[in-house]
Amino acid sequence: MKNKNPQHDAANRAVYLLSRPWVFAPMLLLVLIPSAKLSQALESGAEFLRIDTDARAGAMSSAGAASATGISALNYNPAGLASMVKGEAALSHSAWYLGSSHDFAGAGFTLPGSQGWKMGLSFTRLSSGDIEGRSANRGRSGGYAAYDQAAGLALARQYGAYSLGGAFKYIESSIAGIKGRGYAVDLGLKRGLKGVPASFGLSVQNLGPGITYLSQREKLPLSVNAGISFMPAPGFMLNFDAKRYVYDKYTAYSVGTEYALFGGPGSIYGLTLRGGVNGAGGMGAAGALSAGAGVKVLNAELDYAMSPGGAIGGTQRITLKKKF
Repeated sequence: MKNKNPQHDAANRAVYLLSRPWVFAPMLLLVLIPSAKLSQALESGAEFLRIDTDARAGAMSSAGAASATGISALNYNPAGLASMVKGEAALSHSAWYLGSSHDFAGAGFTLPGSQGWKMGLSFTRLSSGDIEGRSANRGRSGGYAAYDQAAGLALARQYGAYSLGGAFKYIESSIAGIKGRGYAVDLGLKRGLKGVPASFGLSVQNLGPGITYLSQREKLPLSVNAGISFMPAPGFMLNFDAKRYVYDKYTAYSVGTEYALFGGPGSIYGLTLRGGVNGAGGMGAAGALSAGAGVKVLNAELDYAMSPGGAIGGTQRITLKKKF
């Protein structure tokens, strides 16, 4: 007689419930309905949490809910961490608007003796540098510094055709020495489709009470996301994402493409071209158009992405990933 594992049974039950139509359909409708009034709040803050942390996904206009994998998936769908075969590390740097910079560092590995659980650690920081201060009569009054940062811990595991993941983030923001602190939780689900070169992903990001500054609280950019990734031909991928920002009451749509000039998922060498477009009424944290490329050599990948930004300048991003 076989011994039952209560933890394994509970996890299988959770996967089963999340995949049921009466659970999946309402979540999908929540994402796709653009005009529903979902909250009385006017706007959310912590804008840096919307910024891409991976040049591959950034080149496809943030379409990563279904396609992002490994340590790079943490900012899109933590369930993507479960696809990691070996340990991974990633470093990303972005030249952001108005002279600011955005940086990401992450590492992931398989927990020893955990029956397939993967863990990811991440750190993200947006640095605005020194900002010039002005008095009431528009004269100079010195300067001040500002930054936003978040440290995260994620866990994910594969259950048959499903991947489940979750992440906890500690968030800190500082303006002229005044600091705000908070935390958030991300949850994700991914599933590959049998007999079809496609997968879908669902995630909830930035679920938390907000950031507290002195006696005031600022809401986080809570979002519910759905994405699908499809390969109509070998080496060619299409991605579509819909992201509903709950407190801001708008939906961002992203379409991204990826084409491997040579090499593929199992190759140790490769060159890939990418492009994308998004639409959200000009309310996104990046430009509408994006493009980029990636080079893979042995166990290392170097990705580049850019997005024109009009009068306020564009953004450029570079990401280095290494498997070990």
